[in-house]
Amino acid sequence: MANPHAPVGFHFRPSDQEIIRFFLYTMVVKREPLMLLYNNFVHVDDLFSDKEPREIWEDYGGDQLCDDEGLYFFCELKRLNLKGSYIHRKIGVGGSWSQGEPPKLVYYKDGNGNAYPIGRKRKFRYENQQSEEHGGWHLDEYSLVGGGDGHEQNASENYYNASSSNYDSYFVICQLRKNERSYVNKKNGR
Repeated sequence: MANPHAPVGFHFRPSDQEIIRFFLYTMVVKREPLMLLYNNFVHVDDLFSDKEPREIWEDYGGDQLCDDEGLYFFCELKRLNLKGSYIHRKIGVGGSWSQGEPPKLVYYKDGNGNAYPIGRKRKFRYENQQSEEHGGWHLDEYSLVGGGDGHEQNASENYYNASSSNYDSYFVICQLRKNERSYVNKKNGR
């Protein structure tokens, strides 16, 4: 089913570069609100709280989306302690977001064909052994690199930093998606 908040023919499927350059950069660095239309697509909520992913999905109309779409959220990450670099990744009752692979840099190509790292993309999976929905949700998290402005000077330094747990800005945009493969396997008894 199509998103009921979208104009006819409109599909909200931004690229990784667009998420970082136009949405995250605008909200974090420029400190400007998004265009009114985008408020129906980029929500503000805490994805690291006591709500289960399914509850968040239902609260924001996820069941009305096409299978390959997800919900987008602007949120602030919480450190586990003031001096540490570890991030609070708990969700719901006994669940957490588990990172399955190293973060990847997101690049922007200018008009001359030069590529500049502007952000990081981290992929997470919902883990909760006591839940029927264990493995049933994915979360893609987008963050800025550099001094928080999304502009980097040293590409080799960025490559090193991409694999670290450090964040340049604790504000991120996340895409919450159902793991359709997990739900199909459960329906088939696998």
